[in-house]
Amino acid sequence: MLTERIVVGLLQVNCYVAWNDETRDALIIDPGEEPERIAQRIRRLELMPRGILLTHGHVDHIRAVPKLVEAYSCPVMLHANDSSLYHSNDNELPPWLPPAVDLPEPTDVPRDFADLAFDVLHTPGHTPGGCSFYFPRAGLVFSGDTLFQLGVGRTDLCGGDMDTLLRSVRDVLFSLPAETTVYPGHGDATTIGYEKRNNPFVMAD
Repeated sequence: MLTERIVVGLLQVNCYVAWNDETRDALIIDPGEEPERIAQRIRRLELMPRGILLTHGHVDHIRAVPKLVEAYSCPVMLHANDSSLYHSNDNELPPWLPPAVDLPEPTDVPRDFADLAFDVLHTPGHTPGGCSFYFPRAGLVFSGDTLFQLGVGRTDLCGGDMDTLLRSVRDVLFSLPAETTVYPGHGDATTIGYEKRNNPFVMAD
Protein backbone atom coordinates (compact mmCIF):
# COMPACT_ATOMS: atom_id res chain seq x y z
CA MET A 1 0.00 0.00 0.00
CA LEU A 2 1.23 3.46 -0.93
CA THR A 3 -0.05 6.88 0.12
CA GLU A 4 0.28 10.48 -0.97
CA ARG A 5 -0.81 13.71 0.69
CA ILE A 6 -2.38 16.58 -1.25
CA VAL A 7 -2.88 19.73 0.84
CA VAL A 8 -6.02 21.51 -0.36
CA GLY A 9 -8.10 24.59 0.28
CA LEU A 10 -7.91 27.71 2.37
CA LEU A 11 -7.74 25.72 5.61
CA GLN A 12 -4.93 23.46 4.33
CA VAL A 13 -6.76 20.18 4.71
CA ASN A 14 -4.73 17.03 4.15
CA CYS A 15 -6.41 15.00 1.43
CA TYR A 16 -4.82 11.59 1.07
CA VAL A 17 -4.79 9.03 -1.69
CA ALA A 18 -4.03 5.45 -0.64
CA TRP A 19 -3.67 2.66 -3.15
CA ASN A 20 -2.78 -0.94 -3.80
CA ASP A 21 0.44 -0.80 -5.79
CA GLU A 22 -0.42 -3.98 -7.71
CA THR A 23 -4.02 -3.33 -8.72
CA ARG A 24 -3.81 0.53 -8.68
CA ASP A 25 -7.18 0.55 -6.91
CA ALA A 26 -7.31 3.59 -4.64
CA LEU A 27 -9.17 5.29 -1.83
CA ILE A 28 -9.49 9.05 -1.51
CA ILE A 29 -9.55 10.29 2.07
CA ASP A 30 -11.00 13.69 3.04
CA PRO A 31 -11.15 15.54 -0.30
CA GLY A 32 -11.86 18.96 1.14
CA GLU A 33 -11.30 21.24 -1.86
CA GLU A 34 -9.66 21.45 -5.29
CA PRO A 35 -11.17 18.38 -6.98
CA GLU A 36 -9.42 19.16 -10.27
CA ARG A 37 -6.00 19.08 -8.63
CA ILE A 38 -6.81 15.85 -6.81
CA ALA A 39 -8.02 14.27 -10.05
CA GLN A 40 -4.92 15.47 -11.90
CA ARG A 41 -2.68 13.75 -9.36
CA ILE A 42 -4.74 10.57 -9.58
CA ARG A 43 -4.32 10.56 -13.36
CA ARG A 44 -0.56 11.03 -13.07
CA LEU A 45 -0.37 8.12 -10.64
CA GLU A 46 -2.57 6.01 -12.96
CA LEU A 47 -4.97 5.09 -10.17
CA MET A 48 -8.60 4.02 -10.17
CA PRO A 49 -10.50 5.42 -7.16
CA ARG A 50 -12.93 2.89 -5.71
CA GLY A 51 -14.23 4.90 -2.78
CA ILE A 52 -14.03 8.09 -0.76
CA LEU A 53 -13.47 7.80 2.99
CA LEU A 54 -14.47 10.72 5.19
CA THR A 55 -13.00 10.94 8.68
CA HIS A 56 -15.84 13.30 9.59
CA GLY A 57 -18.46 15.54 8.04
CA HIS A 58 -17.12 19.07 8.47
CA VAL A 59 -17.39 21.25 5.39
CA ASP A 60 -13.64 21.77 4.93
CA HIS A 61 -13.19 18.00 4.48
CA ILE A 62 -16.03 17.33 2.03
CA ARG A 63 -16.37 20.11 -0.54
CA ALA A 64 -14.62 18.22 -3.36
CA VAL A 65 -16.78 15.12 -2.89
CA PRO A 66 -19.46 15.88 -5.54
CA LYS A 67 -16.99 16.50 -8.37
CA LEU A 68 -14.94 13.41 -7.56
CA VAL A 69 -18.02 11.19 -7.36
CA GLU A 70 -19.09 12.58 -10.73
CA ALA A 71 -15.67 11.75 -12.17
CA TYR A 72 -15.23 8.27 -10.71
CA SER A 73 -18.74 7.01 -9.80
CA CYS A 74 -17.42 5.78 -6.47
CA PRO A 75 -19.27 5.53 -3.14
CA VAL A 76 -18.77 7.98 -0.29
CA MET A 77 -18.30 6.43 3.13
CA LEU A 78 -19.06 8.30 6.35
CA HIS A 79 -20.04 7.22 9.86
CA ALA A 80 -23.81 7.40 10.28
CA ASN A 81 -23.49 9.71 13.30
CA ASP A 82 -22.16 12.47 11.02
CA SER A 83 -24.80 12.13 8.32
CA SER A 84 -26.92 15.05 9.55
CA LEU A 85 -23.83 17.28 9.84
CA TYR A 86 -22.73 16.31 6.32
CA HIS A 87 -26.08 17.39 4.87
CA SER A 88 -26.70 20.45 7.06
CA ASN A 89 -26.93 23.92 5.53
CA ASP A 90 -25.37 25.15 8.78
CA ASN A 91 -22.23 23.15 8.01
CA GLU A 92 -20.21 26.15 6.88
CA LEU A 93 -17.37 28.40 7.99
CA PRO A 94 -18.44 31.90 6.96
CA PRO A 95 -17.17 33.94 5.29
CA TRP A 96 -14.56 31.50 3.98
CA LEU A 97 -16.47 28.30 3.23
CA PRO A 98 -20.18 28.17 2.34
CA PRO A 99 -22.08 24.90 2.76
CA ALA A 100 -21.21 22.10 0.36
CA VAL A 101 -23.89 21.47 -2.28
CA ASP A 102 -24.98 18.50 -4.41
CA LEU A 103 -23.51 16.03 -1.94
CA PRO A 104 -24.21 12.37 -2.75
CA GLU A 105 -25.78 10.20 -0.10
CA PRO A 106 -23.04 8.54 1.97
CA THR A 107 -22.94 4.93 3.07
CA ASP A 108 -21.52 3.51 6.27
CA VAL A 109 -17.88 2.50 6.13
CA PRO A 110 -16.90 -1.11 5.34
CA ARG A 111 -13.76 -2.68 6.73
CA ASP A 112 -12.26 -4.06 3.52
CA PHE A 113 -12.42 -2.08 0.32
CA ALA A 114 -10.47 -1.74 -2.93
CA ASP A 115 -8.15 -4.59 -1.91
CA LEU A 116 -7.09 -2.53 1.12
CA ALA A 117 -8.02 -4.01 4.48
CA PHE A 118 -8.47 -1.49 7.26
CA ASP A 119 -10.12 -1.05 10.63
CA VAL A 120 -12.69 1.66 11.20
CA LEU A 121 -12.01 3.21 14.60
CA HIS A 122 -14.87 5.33 15.91
CA THR A 123 -13.09 8.33 17.44
CA PRO A 124 -15.78 10.90 18.30
CA GLY A 125 -15.22 14.19 20.05
CA HIS A 126 -14.37 16.55 17.21
CA THR A 127 -17.68 15.41 15.72
CA PRO A 128 -20.11 12.66 16.85
CA GLY A 129 -19.26 10.44 13.89
CA GLY A 130 -15.54 11.08 13.72
CA CYS A 131 -13.56 8.04 12.59
CA SER A 132 -9.95 7.10 12.13
CA PHE A 133 -8.93 4.56 9.50
CA TYR A 134 -6.24 2.12 10.61
CA PHE A 135 -4.33 0.07 8.05
CA PRO A 136 -2.48 -2.50 10.17
CA ARG A 137 -0.41 -4.04 7.39
CA ALA A 138 0.91 -0.64 6.37
CA GLY A 139 1.32 0.50 9.97
CA LEU A 140 -0.55 3.78 9.58
CA VAL A 141 -3.72 5.52 10.67
CA PHE A 142 -5.60 8.45 9.15
CA SER A 143 -6.77 10.34 12.23
CA GLY A 144 -8.74 13.19 10.67
CA ASP A 145 -9.15 16.06 13.12
CA THR A 146 -8.96 13.86 16.22
CA LEU A 147 -5.19 13.76 16.72
CA PHE A 148 -2.55 16.11 15.33
CA GLN A 149 1.17 16.40 15.81
CA LEU A 150 1.38 17.80 19.36
CA GLY A 151 -2.30 18.73 19.29
CA VAL A 152 -5.89 17.57 19.11
CA GLY A 153 -8.97 18.70 17.23
CA ARG A 154 -11.07 21.64 18.30
CA THR A 155 -14.35 20.92 20.06
CA ASP A 156 -16.05 24.31 19.97
CA LEU A 157 -17.98 23.48 16.78
CA CYS A 158 -21.37 21.76 16.61
CA GLY A 159 -21.25 18.29 18.15
CA GLY A 160 -17.80 18.70 19.67
CA ASP A 161 -16.93 17.48 23.15
CA MET A 162 -13.41 17.64 24.63
CA ASP A 163 -13.83 14.85 27.19
CA THR A 164 -15.08 12.54 24.44
CA LEU A 165 -12.24 13.50 22.13
CA LEU A 166 -9.58 12.88 24.77
CA ARG A 167 -11.08 9.46 25.50
CA SER A 168 -10.95 8.67 21.80
CA VAL A 169 -7.27 9.52 21.68
CA ARG A 170 -6.26 7.82 24.93
CA ASP A 171 -8.46 4.72 24.70
CA VAL A 172 -8.54 4.11 20.95
CA LEU A 173 -5.65 5.71 19.10
CA PHE A 174 -3.10 5.27 21.87
CA SER A 175 -3.90 1.54 21.90
CA LEU A 176 -2.27 1.22 18.48
CA PRO A 177 1.38 0.17 18.20
CA ALA A 178 3.80 2.95 19.09
CA GLU A 179 5.44 2.83 15.67
CA THR A 180 2.14 3.49 13.86
CA THR A 181 2.39 6.52 11.57
CA VAL A 182 -0.39 9.07 12.12
CA TYR A 183 -1.62 11.00 9.10
CA PRO A 184 -3.77 13.85 10.49
CA GLY A 185 -6.37 16.04 8.82
CA HIS A 186 -4.09 19.10 9.05
CA GLY A 187 -0.35 19.48 9.49
CA ASP A 188 2.52 17.03 9.45
CA ALA A 189 2.58 13.31 10.13
CA THR A 190 3.64 11.92 13.48
CA THR A 191 3.62 8.59 15.32
CA ILE A 192 1.53 7.17 18.11
CA GLY A 193 4.59 6.71 20.29
CA TYR A 194 5.74 10.30 19.82
CA GLU A 195 2.31 11.66 20.72
CA LYS A 196 2.03 9.46 23.81
CA ARG A 197 5.33 10.86 25.05
CA ASN A 198 4.98 14.48 23.96
CA ASN A 199 1.45 15.63 23.16
CA PRO A 200 0.61 18.13 25.93
CA PHE A 201 -3.15 17.54 25.61
CA VAL A 202 -3.13 13.77 25.99
CA MET A 203 0.22 12.63 27.33
CA ALA A 204 -0.04 9.10 28.68
CA ASP A 205 0.48 8.63 32.40
